[in-house]
Amino acid sequence: MEKEEKPVKEKKVGWWKRKTAGQKASFILAIIVFLISVGSLLTWVYSRYIFGDEIGNAFLGEGNDNGWVVIAKSTINSSVNFIYMFVAIGICIAVIFVATFLINLFTSKKSRKSQTVGSLLKSLVKYVSIIITVGIILTFWGLDVYGVVAGVGVLTLIIGLGCQTLIQDVISGIFIVFDDYFAVGDIVIIDGFRGVVSEVGLKTTKVTDFGGNIKSISNSTITTVVNLSRLDTMITVTIGCSYDEDIERVEAIIAGAMEDFAKKIPNITKGPFYKGIDSIGASSINFLVLCFSKESDRFQVVRDLNKELLLLFRENHVVIPYNQIVVNAEYDHKRPQASDVELMISQKATNELRGIEKPVENKPKKNKSLVKKVKDSIKTTQEEMEKDTQ
Repeated sequence: MEKEEKPVKEKKVGWWKRKTAGQKASFILAIIVFLISVGSLLTWVYSRYIFGDEIGNAFLGEGNDNGWVVIAKSTINSSVNFIYMFVAIGICIAVIFVATFLINLFTSKKSRKSQTVGSLLKSLVKYVSIIITVGIILTFWGLDVYGVVAGVGVLTLIIGLGCQTLIQDVISGIFIVFDDYFAVGDIVIIDGFRGVVSEVGLKTTKVTDFGGNIKSISNSTITTVVNLSRLDTMITVTIGCSYDEDIERVEAIIAGAMEDFAKKIPNITKGPFYKGIDSIGASSINFLVLCFSKESDRFQVVRDLNKELLLLFRENHVVIPYNQIVVNAEYDHKRPQASDVELMISQKATNELRGIEKPVENKPKKNKSLVKKVKDSIKTTQEEMEKDTQ
């Protein structure tokens, strides 16, 4: 009996070998930084024992305490400040939560413009709350915030000149909301990107396409916007029939089915309407059907109309032409031939086109009489004599 082959065990690769050269370098650098940090902390804590009282007093202050005692005393003395800091952070989070809840409560089920204003207000409340909270925390730790704000005034001016784009984004976002260019939930085309406006912020506007891709656009770069949601979208669909069909019959079939189409396709907001012959193609006569729908339903309505028109033509045996390739078609050799009159006309036309004169007919020569021969001889003699005298 043949021995069963044992499965070959795959060699396990260590975690270090699985890392790339860049990952290995980053890991080694992180270890070095960690060791330096721990070493610096321990050096500071035990500086009195390592470097003596003089340097220890410079690092830890007067006394015989080591670093751990100094940290413990500082934590106890600053416990109130830590409590204030955590309370301020909690109040900030609560304010943002409550403000977001109230804004959603009054704008989520309202018009799209109110939803857009709500989105802008939520962004504004978040930034303002965080800035105020940071200022309060710095005040708890003894920093003169008012003095800092006054001292940073010039710096703010310099930064403002360098952050003109940011300021433009904020101002453009405010104008977008209050001029009602578009709102949250509108289907728009911005810079060739088509999607639904999901968020309007102070700096950027986010548009999500139907594939789930999100594009963030700076408000100051939005110069032209195509808003597709304000009015219903016009939809046109064409279908062709053979030239052998009775045009009036086909028109009556299409026009008579419009009410039935409106019932079958509920996404149509107005119509459909039969609008007549749209074009005369190379192999078909094309009929036009028009209707209106919401932009979000546009493509589905087109598909539904195409299906219903195709089924309508099949039910009524209307021939829809399509490209075909015929191989080895039968050839009818018994075709009508030209008559004698047609041959004569064709030959005459050909001769005229080619500049060929009519052929001279060869008529049989008649025998001359004796009297005629004598007259011709006398006439010839007289002509010769006249030539000699000249």
